[in-house]
Amino acid sequence: NYIIKLEAGEQGNVDLSTIGYYMALRIDGNDSSPELKLTDIGGVEIEGQKPGLIESINKRPDSQGNLIYDPIRVFEIRDDGEYSIVNEGNTTLWLIDDFKIQSSLLSDGWILISMISCCLGFPLGIITLIGALILWRRGKRTPEKNIIIRENIMTTDELFKKHNLTVEKEIPEPFISSENIKLESPEEKYHVVPELKNEEADSSEEESENWKKWDKGQ
Repeated sequence: NYIIKLEAGEQGNVDLSTIGYYMALRIDGNDSSPELKLTDIGGVEIEGQKPGLIESINKRPDSQGNLIYDPIRVFEIRDDGEYSIVNEGNTTLWLIDDFKIQSSLLSDGWILISMISCCLGFPLGIITLIGALILWRRGKRTPEKNIIIRENIMTTDELFKKHNLTVEKEIPEPFISSENIKLESPEEKYHVVPELKNEEADSSEEESENWKKWDKGQ
């Protein structure tokens, strides 16, 4: 992902733009002095800047993770155009566009999600913890509600009436249910007991005999 690679003493031309953020790299452990010259098409030298703290600790391994590239110079270009770069050192020099590399990483969805998760995970964790503490304190301050079951208390007059209440007779219903009515047959209604008939006949005969004797003067 480099723009140009120069061995010791080599020179090359590159097209640079104002939106780029360019870094010159050397292999860590070798001579890390800048020893390079960058000039525009008019021969004006672009001095560049010493890498800051973030750039200095941002050492880059190679594709196999073995070699580590150490930033030695940072360049910000004011005008788009062709520039000439010379490696005046004794080790290999690489020039990269760090802005382009970072943009390509951000275009990868998985890398972007991982970065967002790392950036937001810690703040969200703190916010969640603070919210839990607030809810816990509110719950602790909330007074407990005691449930009181109130029963109706009877007055002295009501108690007296309850204990001295007389049981009133129930008033019979004006109509009798048809289920309780028993129909009697004519024989049952007008049935005459035979014994009662014989007794009445005997008494009437005895009375007639007594009258006859009385008429005869007996």
